[in-house]
Amino acid sequence: MGMNVFAPDQPQCGQFVVRNISPQKKTVKVFNYPINLRETRDLLKIPGIYEAEIKSSLMKGQLRRKFLNQDIELVISNIDLLQFTDCGIQYLHGYGFTTGVTIGFNQLDGYVQNLITSGGGGGLTPQQHKTLRDLIHFIDQGPGDGFASGAFKEVLPNNSPFPTSIIWYLDVAKTKKLVEKYITYVSAAFPSVIQWNMYDYDGVTLIHTVTDTITYNAAFESTRTRAIS
Repeated sequence: MGMNVFAPDQPQCGQFVVRNISPQKKTVKVFNYPINLRETRDLLKIPGIYEAEIKSSLMKGQLRRKFLNQDIELVISNIDLLQFTDCGIQYLHGYGFTTGVTIGFNQLDGYVQNLITSGGGGGLTPQQHKTLRDLIHFIDQGPGDGFASGAFKEVLPNNSPFPTSIIWYLDVAKTKKLVEKYITYVSAAFPSVIQWNMYDYDGVTLIHTVTDTITYNAAFESTRTRAIS
């Protein structure tokens, strides 16, 4: 059972391959083309189907329904899905999409570096570039690529469902601060101000601060204003 190939004279960049895993052991139709049980198909090989159709269908069309119904599973996808919201990204992650969904550090770093050297879109200064790199590293997941392993997170107050302080240190000895997050609550579980502070390599010098001010409509966040300094 191999992949069905259509329209070989219609080359496209990227792949979007799905497999029929229907619980009812039925043939599944995607964009009017059948996929037999356990067989795969590259949807970008279907005539008239481009990335735009796949993106739209994933969020509100037949692809979404077939993933949710467990009729199909993802085999490979390397198309650009970056316009999706956090909710959409969460849904895609749940079905195995790991490429093209979010901007990775290296991808964004290269893009920003290109802005610096080319001056595109007004350009970015080297310091602004560094700021952006730092934000990618730290908000909200703590240190990642480019940092030594062994970082230590402290959440205060202890055993509280609504922490007011979350601090990442270089190590368990807390020798140097990497990033800290302070939360002020308007009431109960509703934060009104969230502030991230990022520290230089010495663990003492504050290099960047990001502050979010949040308002609510009943129990739902209605606005968020972000200040970066």
